[in-house]
Amino acid sequence: MAKETGRVLFVATVARHLLAFHVPYMKMLREWGYEVEAACNPAGEAKAFEPIGIKLHQVPFGRRPLSMSNLKALLRLVRILSRGSYALVHVHTPVASVAARLAARLCGFKPVIYTAHGFHFFEGAPARNWLFYYPVEWLAARWTDGLIVLNKEDYSRARGLPVRGEVFLIHGIGVLPAAFETVDKETMLGLIREFTLGPDTPVAVAVAEFSEVKNHEQLLHAWRKVVRELPPAVLLLAGEGERRRVVEKLARDLGLGANVRFLGFRNDVPQIMACADVVVLTSRREGLPQVVLEAMAAAKPVVATNVRGNRDLVSDKVNGFLVEVGDAAATAAALVALLQDKDLGRRMGDEGKKRAKAYGLPTVKQEMAEIYGFYLAGEARRNNGCRQRK
Repeated sequence: MAKETGRVLFVATVARHLLAFHVPYMKMLREWGYEVEAACNPAGEAKAFEPIGIKLHQVPFGRRPLSMSNLKALLRLVRILSRGSYALVHVHTPVASVAARLAARLCGFKPVIYTAHGFHFFEGAPARNWLFYYPVEWLAARWTDGLIVLNKEDYSRARGLPVRGEVFLIHGIGVLPAAFETVDKETMLGLIREFTLGPDTPVAVAVAEFSEVKNHEQLLHAWRKVVRELPPAVLLLAGEGERRRVVEKLARDLGLGANVRFLGFRNDVPQIMACADVVVLTSRREGLPQVVLEAMAAAKPVVATNVRGNRDLVSDKVNGFLVEVGDAAATAAALVALLQDKDLGRRMGDEGKKRAKAYGLPTVKQEMAEIYGFYLAGEARRNNGCRQRK
Protein backbone atom coordinates (compact mmCIF):
# COMPACT_ATOMS: atom_id res chain seq x y z
CA MET A 1 0.00 0.00 0.00
CA ALA A 2 1.26 3.51 -0.79
CA LYS A 3 2.40 5.66 2.10
CA GLU A 4 -0.46 7.61 3.66
CA THR A 5 -0.68 10.26 6.33
CA GLY A 6 -3.13 10.47 9.18
CA ARG A 7 -3.81 9.06 12.61
CA VAL A 8 -5.41 5.85 13.82
CA LEU A 9 -6.60 5.32 17.39
CA PHE A 10 -6.83 1.90 19.10
CA VAL A 11 -9.05 1.71 22.20
CA ALA A 12 -9.29 -1.09 24.78
CA THR A 13 -10.05 -1.35 28.47
CA VAL A 14 -6.50 -2.28 29.50
CA ALA A 15 -3.07 -1.99 27.91
CA ARG A 16 -2.33 -5.70 28.15
CA HIS A 17 -5.05 -6.51 25.63
CA LEU A 18 -3.56 -4.22 22.99
CA LEU A 19 0.01 -5.30 23.72
CA ALA A 20 -0.83 -9.00 23.64
CA PHE A 21 -2.97 -9.09 20.52
CA HIS A 22 -2.75 -6.00 18.32
CA VAL A 23 0.86 -4.87 18.02
CA PRO A 24 1.32 -6.49 14.56
CA TYR A 25 -1.61 -4.46 13.22
CA MET A 26 -0.40 -1.25 14.85
CA LYS A 27 2.99 -1.79 13.23
CA MET A 28 1.36 -2.48 9.86
CA LEU A 29 -0.49 0.83 10.00
CA ARG A 30 2.71 2.63 10.95
CA GLU A 31 4.42 1.07 7.95
CA TRP A 32 1.64 2.50 5.81
CA GLY A 33 2.56 5.95 7.14
CA TYR A 34 -0.13 6.46 9.79
CA GLU A 35 0.52 7.73 13.29
CA VAL A 36 -0.91 5.15 15.68
CA GLU A 37 -2.17 6.01 19.15
CA ALA A 38 -3.67 3.94 21.96
CA ALA A 39 -6.31 4.84 24.54
CA CYS A 40 -6.60 2.49 27.52
CA ASN A 41 -6.04 2.04 31.22
CA PRO A 42 -2.29 1.33 31.22
CA ALA A 43 -2.43 -0.69 34.46
CA GLY A 44 1.31 -0.33 34.96
CA GLU A 45 2.31 -0.98 31.34
CA ALA A 46 2.48 2.53 29.94
CA LYS A 47 6.18 2.29 29.05
CA ALA A 48 5.59 -0.79 26.88
CA PHE A 49 4.15 1.41 24.12
CA GLU A 50 7.30 3.53 23.76
CA PRO A 51 9.52 0.97 21.95
CA ILE A 52 6.86 0.43 19.27
CA GLY A 53 6.30 4.15 18.71
CA ILE A 54 2.72 4.33 19.97
CA LYS A 55 1.46 7.45 21.71
CA LEU A 56 -0.57 6.49 24.78
CA HIS A 57 -3.67 8.27 26.09
CA GLN A 58 -4.36 7.14 29.64
CA VAL A 59 -8.08 6.53 30.11
CA PRO A 60 -9.47 5.41 33.51
CA PHE A 61 -11.57 2.47 32.33
CA GLY A 62 -12.99 0.14 34.97
CA ARG A 63 -13.77 -3.51 34.25
CA ARG A 64 -17.30 -3.30 35.65
CA PRO A 65 -19.67 -1.77 33.07
CA LEU A 66 -21.53 0.48 35.53
CA SER A 67 -18.44 1.74 37.34
CA MET A 68 -18.30 5.53 37.74
CA SER A 69 -14.77 5.43 36.37
CA ASN A 70 -16.25 4.55 32.98
CA LEU A 71 -18.16 7.83 32.93
CA LYS A 72 -14.82 9.59 33.44
CA ALA A 73 -13.39 7.40 30.67
CA LEU A 74 -16.20 8.47 28.33
CA LEU A 75 -15.51 12.16 28.98
CA ARG A 76 -11.80 11.58 28.44
CA LEU A 77 -12.50 9.86 25.10
CA VAL A 78 -14.73 12.74 24.01
CA ARG A 79 -11.83 15.13 24.65
CA ILE A 80 -9.38 12.89 22.77
CA LEU A 81 -11.66 12.55 19.73
CA SER A 82 -12.66 16.20 19.68
CA ARG A 83 -9.04 17.36 19.75
CA GLY A 84 -7.63 14.80 17.33
CA SER A 85 -8.25 14.26 13.65
CA TYR A 86 -8.37 10.50 13.18
CA ALA A 87 -8.70 8.60 9.94
CA LEU A 88 -9.99 5.57 11.83
CA VAL A 89 -10.78 4.39 15.37
CA HIS A 90 -10.50 0.66 16.11
CA VAL A 91 -12.11 -0.38 19.41
CA HIS A 92 -11.83 -3.58 21.45
CA THR A 93 -13.20 -5.15 24.66
CA PRO A 94 -16.85 -4.65 25.70
CA VAL A 95 -16.60 -1.74 28.13
CA ALA A 96 -14.13 0.30 26.10
CA SER A 97 -15.90 -0.42 22.84
CA VAL A 98 -19.23 0.96 24.04
CA ALA A 99 -17.65 4.04 25.62
CA ALA A 100 -15.55 4.75 22.52
CA ARG A 101 -18.43 4.30 20.10
CA LEU A 102 -20.63 6.58 22.21
CA ALA A 103 -17.84 9.16 22.36
CA ALA A 104 -17.46 8.99 18.58
CA ARG A 105 -21.21 9.42 18.22
CA LEU A 106 -21.19 12.48 20.48
CA CYS A 107 -18.31 13.96 18.46
CA GLY A 108 -19.94 13.14 15.13
CA PHE A 109 -16.89 11.05 14.19
CA LYS A 110 -16.69 8.07 11.88
CA PRO A 111 -15.47 5.56 10.76
CA VAL A 112 -15.31 3.38 13.89
CA ILE A 113 -14.70 -0.36 13.74
CA TYR A 114 -15.15 -2.81 16.61
CA THR A 115 -13.54 -6.22 17.02
CA ALA A 116 -15.80 -8.33 19.24
CA HIS A 117 -13.52 -10.93 20.78
CA GLY A 118 -16.60 -12.80 22.01
CA PHE A 119 -20.05 -11.36 22.67
CA HIS A 120 -21.25 -11.73 26.26
CA PHE A 121 -24.60 -12.89 24.85
CA PHE A 122 -24.32 -16.33 23.30
CA GLU A 123 -26.01 -19.72 23.20
CA GLY A 124 -26.33 -20.88 26.79
CA ALA A 125 -25.39 -17.52 28.33
CA PRO A 126 -27.15 -16.48 31.55
CA ALA A 127 -30.38 -14.52 31.07
CA ARG A 128 -28.79 -11.48 32.73
CA ASN A 129 -26.22 -11.31 29.91
CA TRP A 130 -28.96 -11.16 27.31
CA LEU A 131 -30.94 -8.61 29.31
CA PHE A 132 -27.96 -6.28 29.73
CA TYR A 133 -25.30 -6.83 27.06
CA TYR A 134 -27.53 -7.56 24.08
CA PRO A 135 -29.56 -4.28 24.23
CA VAL A 136 -26.34 -2.30 24.82
CA GLU A 137 -24.65 -3.89 21.78
CA TRP A 138 -27.81 -3.52 19.69
CA LEU A 139 -27.69 0.23 20.38
CA ALA A 140 -23.92 0.58 19.92
CA ALA A 141 -24.13 -1.31 16.60
CA ARG A 142 -25.90 1.75 15.17
CA TRP A 143 -22.68 3.70 15.78
CA THR A 144 -20.45 1.00 14.28
CA ASP A 145 -19.11 1.27 10.74
CA GLY A 146 -17.41 -2.11 10.84
CA LEU A 147 -18.03 -5.04 13.18
CA ILE A 148 -15.35 -7.76 13.18
CA VAL A 149 -16.08 -11.14 14.79
CA LEU A 150 -13.92 -14.23 15.28
CA ASN A 151 -16.27 -17.21 15.37
CA LYS A 152 -19.28 -18.52 13.48
CA GLU A 153 -21.85 -18.11 16.25
CA ASP A 154 -20.95 -14.45 16.77
CA TYR A 155 -21.00 -13.89 13.01
CA SER A 156 -24.54 -15.24 12.79
CA ARG A 157 -25.55 -13.07 15.76
CA ALA A 158 -23.83 -9.96 14.36
CA ARG A 159 -25.77 -10.18 11.12
CA GLY A 160 -28.93 -9.61 13.16
CA LEU A 161 -27.64 -6.40 14.73
CA PRO A 162 -28.40 -2.99 13.16
CA VAL A 163 -24.74 -2.36 12.28
CA ARG A 164 -24.29 0.94 10.47
CA GLY A 165 -21.75 -0.59 8.10
CA GLU A 166 -20.13 -3.95 7.38
CA VAL A 167 -19.80 -7.22 9.31
CA PHE A 168 -16.60 -9.26 8.89
CA LEU A 169 -15.63 -12.76 10.03
CA ILE A 170 -11.86 -13.26 10.24
CA HIS A 171 -9.45 -16.01 11.34
CA GLY A 172 -8.84 -14.75 14.88
CA ILE A 173 -5.98 -12.46 15.79
CA GLY A 174 -3.23 -14.51 14.18
CA VAL A 175 -0.75 -17.06 15.46
CA LEU A 176 2.88 -17.57 14.39
CA PRO A 177 3.23 -21.34 13.80
CA ALA A 178 7.02 -21.08 13.44
CA ALA A 179 7.31 -19.97 17.08
CA PHE A 180 5.84 -23.32 18.18
CA GLU A 181 7.61 -25.69 15.80
CA THR A 182 11.07 -26.06 17.30
CA VAL A 183 12.26 -25.48 20.85
CA ASP A 184 15.91 -25.45 21.83
CA LYS A 185 16.93 -28.60 23.71
CA GLU A 186 18.76 -26.67 26.43
CA THR A 187 15.70 -24.51 26.99
CA MET A 188 13.55 -27.62 27.33
CA LEU A 189 15.92 -29.18 29.85
CA GLY A 190 15.92 -25.95 31.83
CA LEU A 191 12.13 -25.91 32.03
CA ILE A 192 12.01 -29.58 33.00
CA ARG A 193 14.35 -28.78 35.90
CA GLU A 194 12.40 -25.65 36.83
CA PHE A 195 9.09 -27.54 36.93
CA THR A 196 10.69 -30.61 38.58
CA LEU A 197 9.46 -32.99 35.91
CA GLY A 198 10.76 -36.51 35.39
CA PRO A 199 11.71 -37.79 31.91
CA ASP A 200 8.41 -39.70 31.60
CA THR A 201 6.11 -37.45 33.63
CA PRO A 202 2.65 -37.08 32.03
CA VAL A 203 2.15 -33.32 31.63
CA ALA A 204 -0.91 -31.19 30.89
CA VAL A 205 -0.71 -27.42 30.39
CA ALA A 206 -3.37 -24.74 30.85
CA VAL A 207 -2.61 -21.13 29.92
CA ALA A 208 -5.41 -18.88 31.14
CA GLU A 209 -6.21 -15.91 33.34
CA PHE A 210 -7.48 -16.90 36.78
CA SER A 211 -11.07 -15.71 36.45
CA GLU A 212 -14.61 -17.05 36.76
CA VAL A 213 -14.82 -17.38 32.99
CA LYS A 214 -11.78 -19.64 32.69
CA ASN A 215 -13.32 -22.10 35.16
CA HIS A 216 -10.18 -23.59 36.73
CA GLU A 217 -12.41 -25.31 39.28
CA GLN A 218 -13.62 -27.83 36.70
CA LEU A 219 -10.05 -28.50 35.66
CA LEU A 220 -8.81 -29.11 39.21
CA HIS A 221 -11.68 -31.44 40.07
CA ALA A 222 -10.90 -33.34 36.87
CA TRP A 223 -7.20 -33.35 37.68
CA ARG A 224 -7.84 -35.04 41.03
CA LYS A 225 -9.44 -37.90 39.07
CA VAL A 226 -6.49 -37.94 36.66
CA VAL A 227 -3.99 -38.23 39.51
CA ARG A 228 -5.87 -41.20 40.96
CA GLU A 229 -5.14 -43.08 37.72
CA LEU A 230 -1.77 -41.48 36.94
CA PRO A 231 -0.13 -40.50 40.26
CA PRO A 232 2.98 -38.89 38.68
CA ALA A 233 0.94 -36.59 36.37
CA VAL A 234 1.67 -32.86 36.61
CA LEU A 235 -0.56 -29.94 35.62
CA LEU A 236 1.19 -26.68 34.69
CA LEU A 237 -0.99 -23.59 35.18
CA ALA A 238 0.37 -20.45 33.50
CA GLY A 239 -1.32 -17.11 34.10
CA GLU A 240 -2.32 -14.53 36.66
CA GLY A 241 -5.62 -13.08 37.76
CA GLU A 242 -7.82 -12.06 40.65
CA ARG A 243 -8.84 -15.66 41.45
CA ARG A 244 -5.36 -17.15 41.59
CA ARG A 245 -5.35 -17.44 45.39
CA VAL A 246 -8.79 -19.08 45.33
CA VAL A 247 -7.57 -21.66 42.80
CA GLU A 248 -4.37 -22.29 44.76
CA LYS A 249 -6.43 -22.97 47.89
CA LEU A 250 -8.68 -25.35 45.97
CA ALA A 251 -5.63 -27.26 44.71
CA ARG A 252 -4.41 -27.63 48.30
CA ASP A 253 -7.85 -28.66 49.56
CA LEU A 254 -8.04 -31.35 46.85
CA GLY A 255 -4.65 -32.69 47.87
CA LEU A 256 -3.02 -31.72 44.56
CA GLY A 257 -0.04 -29.80 45.94
CA ALA A 258 2.49 -32.23 44.44
CA ASN A 259 0.71 -32.47 41.08
CA VAL A 260 0.04 -28.83 40.16
CA ARG A 261 2.55 -26.06 39.41
CA PHE A 262 1.42 -22.41 39.43
CA LEU A 263 3.76 -20.68 36.99
CA GLY A 264 2.44 -17.11 37.05
CA PHE A 265 2.54 -14.89 33.97
CA ARG A 266 4.94 -16.28 31.36
CA ASN A 267 6.48 -15.00 28.14
CA ASP A 268 7.69 -18.47 27.10
CA VAL A 269 4.40 -20.19 26.24
CA PRO A 270 5.81 -22.00 23.17
CA GLN A 271 8.53 -23.56 25.32
CA ILE A 272 6.06 -24.51 28.05
CA MET A 273 3.75 -26.14 25.52
CA ALA A 274 6.69 -28.14 24.20
CA CYS A 275 6.81 -29.84 27.63
CA ALA A 276 3.17 -30.90 27.41
CA ASP A 277 1.40 -34.04 26.29
CA VAL A 278 -1.93 -32.16 26.13
CA VAL A 279 -3.23 -28.60 26.43
CA VAL A 280 -6.50 -28.04 28.29
CA LEU A 281 -9.00 -25.16 28.45
CA THR A 282 -12.16 -25.44 30.57
CA SER A 283 -13.66 -21.99 29.90
CA ARG A 284 -17.33 -21.22 30.41
CA ARG A 285 -17.21 -19.06 27.27
CA GLU A 286 -14.70 -18.07 24.59
CA GLY A 287 -14.41 -15.90 21.51
CA LEU A 288 -11.71 -17.68 19.52
CA PRO A 289 -9.15 -18.80 22.11
CA GLN A 290 -5.58 -17.96 21.21
CA VAL A 291 -4.22 -20.63 23.54
CA VAL A 292 -6.03 -23.35 21.58
CA LEU A 293 -4.63 -21.99 18.32
CA GLU A 294 -1.16 -21.99 19.86
CA ALA A 295 -1.61 -25.57 21.05
CA MET A 296 -2.65 -26.57 17.54
CA ALA A 297 0.37 -24.78 16.06
CA ALA A 298 2.54 -26.69 18.54
CA ALA A 299 0.98 -29.98 17.35
CA LYS A 300 -0.55 -30.66 20.77
CA PRO A 301 -3.94 -32.31 21.26
CA VAL A 302 -6.51 -30.19 23.06
CA VAL A 303 -9.16 -30.91 25.69
CA ALA A 304 -11.62 -28.03 25.67
CA THR A 305 -15.14 -27.25 26.81
CA ASN A 306 -17.86 -27.47 24.19
CA VAL A 307 -18.49 -23.73 23.91
CA ARG A 308 -18.49 -21.15 21.15
CA GLY A 309 -15.01 -20.51 19.80
CA ASN A 310 -13.62 -23.81 21.08
CA ARG A 311 -16.04 -25.55 18.71
CA ASP A 312 -14.65 -23.53 15.79
CA LEU A 313 -11.18 -24.96 16.42
CA VAL A 314 -11.57 -28.40 18.00
CA SER A 315 -13.45 -31.28 16.39
CA ASP A 316 -14.25 -33.93 18.96
CA LYS A 317 -12.04 -37.02 18.64
CA VAL A 318 -10.23 -35.47 15.65
CA ASN A 319 -7.72 -32.92 16.97
CA GLY A 320 -8.81 -33.19 20.59
CA PHE A 321 -11.81 -33.78 22.82
CA LEU A 322 -14.76 -31.50 23.56
CA VAL A 323 -16.33 -31.85 27.02
CA GLU A 324 -19.33 -30.12 28.54
CA VAL A 325 -18.96 -27.26 30.99
CA GLY A 326 -19.15 -28.70 34.51
CA ASP A 327 -18.37 -32.29 33.50
CA ALA A 328 -15.20 -33.02 35.47
CA ALA A 329 -15.49 -36.76 34.86
CA ALA A 330 -15.48 -36.39 31.06
CA THR A 331 -12.65 -33.88 31.31
CA ALA A 332 -10.60 -36.34 33.36
CA ALA A 333 -11.35 -39.23 30.97
CA ALA A 334 -10.20 -37.18 27.97
CA LEU A 335 -7.01 -36.11 29.73
CA VAL A 336 -6.18 -39.65 30.84
CA ALA A 337 -6.73 -40.97 27.31
CA LEU A 338 -4.24 -38.48 25.87
CA LEU A 339 -1.72 -38.80 28.69
CA GLN A 340 -1.69 -42.58 28.37
CA ASP A 341 -1.88 -42.97 24.59
CA LYS A 342 0.98 -40.97 23.08
CA ASP A 343 0.19 -42.18 19.56
CA LEU A 344 -3.36 -40.85 19.86
CA GLY A 345 -1.96 -37.53 21.08
CA ARG A 346 0.46 -37.34 18.16
CA ARG A 347 -2.26 -38.08 15.59
CA MET A 348 -4.58 -35.45 17.06
CA GLY A 349 -1.71 -32.97 17.38
CA ASP A 350 -0.73 -33.43 13.74
CA GLU A 351 -4.32 -32.80 12.65
CA GLY A 352 -4.46 -29.66 14.78
CA LYS A 353 -1.24 -28.37 13.25
CA LYS A 354 -2.71 -28.70 9.75
CA ARG A 355 -5.77 -26.72 10.81
CA ALA A 356 -3.72 -24.01 12.53
CA LYS A 357 -2.22 -22.89 9.21
CA ALA A 358 -5.49 -21.20 8.22
CA TYR A 359 -5.24 -19.03 11.36
CA GLY A 360 -1.65 -17.90 10.86
CA LEU A 361 -0.62 -14.29 11.35
CA PRO A 362 0.09 -13.72 7.63
CA THR A 363 -3.49 -14.73 6.79
CA VAL A 364 -5.04 -12.52 9.45
CA LYS A 365 -2.78 -9.57 8.59
CA GLN A 366 -4.01 -9.79 5.01
CA GLU A 367 -7.62 -9.90 6.20
CA MET A 368 -7.06 -6.87 8.45
CA ALA A 369 -5.18 -5.04 5.68
CA GLU A 370 -8.26 -5.39 3.47
CA ILE A 371 -10.56 -4.17 6.24
CA TYR A 372 -8.35 -1.20 7.12
CA GLY A 373 -7.96 -0.37 3.45
CA PHE A 374 -11.72 -0.53 3.01
CA TYR A 375 -12.26 2.24 5.56
CA LEU A 376 -9.09 4.27 5.21
CA ALA A 377 -9.54 4.55 1.45
CA GLY A 378 -13.14 5.59 1.96
CA GLU A 379 -14.25 3.27 -0.82
CA ALA A 380 -17.93 2.46 -1.15
CA ARG A 381 -17.39 -1.25 -1.68
CA ARG A 382 -20.25 -3.38 -0.39
CA ASN A 383 -20.83 -7.12 -0.33
CA ASN A 384 -24.48 -7.50 0.62
CA GLY A 385 -23.76 -5.85 3.94
CA CYS A 386 -21.30 -8.45 5.13
CA ARG A 387 -18.08 -10.26 4.37
CA GLN A 388 -16.80 -13.48 5.81
CA ARG A 389 -13.78 -15.73 5.71
CA LYS A 390 -13.74 -18.63 3.28
